[in-house]
Amino acid sequence: MTTHPAYCTILSTNYLPKALALAESLRRHEDGASLKILFIDVGSDDGLPQLTGVECLSTASLGLPHRTLLDLAMAYDLVELATAVKPLLLKALLEENDQAVYLDPDTYLTSPMIELSPALQAAAGGILLTPHFLRPTPPDAEMTDGHMLLAGVFNLGFCAVDRRAHEFLDWWWGHLRHECLYDPLSGLFYDQKWMDLGSTLFEAGSFRHSGYNVGVANLPERPLAVDADGYYISSNGERLRLFHFHAFDSNAPEKLSVRFRHSSENPLQDDSVVLELCKEYAAILSSFEQSLPAPPPYPYATDTRGRHISRQLRRAYRVESQAPGTSLPSPFEPSEAGEYEKWRRRAWRPIARGLLGDAAKCVRIVLPEEYGRVKKRFPRLAERLNNRFSGGTGLWG
Repeated sequence: MTTHPAYCTILSTNYLPKALALAESLRRHEDGASLKILFIDVGSDDGLPQLTGVECLSTASLGLPHRTLLDLAMAYDLVELATAVKPLLLKALLEENDQAVYLDPDTYLTSPMIELSPALQAAAGGILLTPHFLRPTPPDAEMTDGHMLLAGVFNLGFCAVDRRAHEFLDWWWGHLRHECLYDPLSGLFYDQKWMDLGSTLFEAGSFRHSGYNVGVANLPERPLAVDADGYYISSNGERLRLFHFHAFDSNAPEKLSVRFRHSSENPLQDDSVVLELCKEYAAILSSFEQSLPAPPPYPYATDTRGRHISRQLRRAYRVESQAPGTSLPSPFEPSEAGEYEKWRRRAWRPIARGLLGDAAKCVRIVLPEEYGRVKKRFPRLAERLNNRFSGGTGLWG
């Protein structure tokens, strides 16, 4: 039994260089601590890469039946799958550790996280989360308070739990098992939106140290400076502990992120402290990118016949597989290829129902008065559409 936190991350093999950069920073600043890496595209321990300084885990470590894992891999895309299994990994680590800390593979430590364990111990529910922002955002910010209503209050690129959080982790997995979706029309943003609710139900601590989970979105409220001891937040003097890189290209560190408009259109100045940090990270990341072999393709992107699995097909599979007594053929089992092909050919029906349901949500949101008049004039039609295309969940009613 160890009293130190267990640090973990989740990824597919193509993200391994980032995880190894994180692992190196973890060893450097956390007394040689090792990083546990869960590969969502490796189903058994036999297929794990042989790496020094980290502990590699396959999805077999999650304790789920193999068939359940295949169903998850079909129902979810890569990002959804990686975020859905987060509570399972944290719960597994708590079997042998007092505390477990999840870090996104593209995070990077710059100094020891000395506040982390005490803050987790002080959290009433044994859960510690970092808000995207600690202060209201200005109206002209690229990510505003309104954006948080869509993405969630907390950035789940970091979370820490201890053994008091078992009930919470079961609750979280209960939702992520089928509802870890990027679906703005349903108010879902992967695992993050569920935490808006879970943080209140299970008394999570809101970690307000400004040096944790700093990234391109909240840099305006947490400007960086550097001194002989390293990086710190210039507005309050708190040390930078954990920086979160988003869509970072090691060949273009001056852009900070290739996804965010303001960072890609306005390169960092040569004397920028942020640029200094980006160059430091890029050098470490590049060394791993160059030394590792090319990653294999994501095994759950295509079926056994090599055909791409579309988002709509995954959604149809997810919905149909939840019907009581239903067992759908897997696209990843060669022995079930014939049965899967039959299901795939008739999947246009559930796909059409799903698209019509989404269209109904859009109409109801964008044209609420017109929608209300149609519903009032044709109540029976509205009821039939609701029952047929939304399973009675009220999408049309």
